[in-house]
Amino acid sequence: MFNKLYERVLKYIKKEYKFLILLLTLFLLVTIKLPYYIDMPGGIINISERIEIDGKNKLNGTLNFAYVSEMKSTIPTLLISKINKDWDVLKKEEVLYNYTEEEMDFIDKLSMKEAVSNAQYAAFKEANEEFDIENEKIYVTNVFKDAKTDLKIKDQIIKIENIEINKIEDIKKINEYAPGEKVKITVINDKKEYIREAELISYEGKTIIGVGIKETFDIKSNHKININYKKRESGPSGGMMTALTVYSYLTDIDLSKNKTVVGTGTIDKDGNVGEIGGVKYKLIGAVKNKADIFLVPNGENYEEAIKVKKEKNYDIKIVGVSTLKDAINELKNN
Repeated sequence: MFNKLYERVLKYIKKEYKFLILLLTLFLLVTIKLPYYIDMPGGIINISERIEIDGKNKLNGTLNFAYVSEMKSTIPTLLISKINKDWDVLKKEEVLYNYTEEEMDFIDKLSMKEAVSNAQYAAFKEANEEFDIENEKIYVTNVFKDAKTDLKIKDQIIKIENIEINKIEDIKKINEYAPGEKVKITVINDKKEYIREAELISYEGKTIIGVGIKETFDIKSNHKININYKKRESGPSGGMMTALTVYSYLTDIDLSKNKTVVGTGTIDKDGNVGEIGGVKYKLIGAVKNKADIFLVPNGENYEEAIKVKKEKNYDIKIVGVSTLKDAINELKNN
């Protein structure tokens, strides 16, 4: 029986070998990943449906953040990018820098957590609401080239020598040590505790470890807050729009005013709005989703958005903002 089956398969292969080679070639063409990424216009996410405060999660209009779609390149998508002017090809190192894909994924997701933390802090502050912060965590997101340490990306720093690290300000206490001194650093990575070591270095008159860090924390208040972002969503650029949504629900001021408001921009705890990448793709996505207003950080981001608007003759209002207060005032007056 096996021999008969083998003969039938062999006969079929001999007869249809050209078709099978073509099929295999097409399969390889669409599945083999090249060392490039393609950035293209994305869409918008209605944050006002993702956030609930004291049972409120509905506005007359919508507050949304825009995102960029990005994919690994294959031969067919690379060819399409030559035709589609809204698709841009980036080298792998331009996207990942010196990080691995796993490290970059961790940093992007952590950046979103940090953005959500900062957005709530800034919104509560602007709304004059009382709150405390808890569950603060400090993570290593970059190790400088000249750093003398075995700290790793993803390390959560919990102790430096006898200094408990409960908030980002605690890191500054290493100024008690002199450059060149070695310190032991207790960290948690993948739920395991490790003892790392660092020889402190001097930078602009300060004693530093030589690593980049990010901070996440929770807001504790009399309000019941529920923020539902999906696991695949990442990055810091939804910070400003998250803050605007939280502010709307805290104050009962509907900043959407029956409009589709789309925006992008990072935010810090003081409510400062920071620049982001991919403005062109985000504006195109906003227009495709019939946005009325596009909020964008002042500076190069705003200038790029205005340039794209003129080139494509878009009918959309573009507003540049530098702070959360700016964004609130602009929406109140539109």
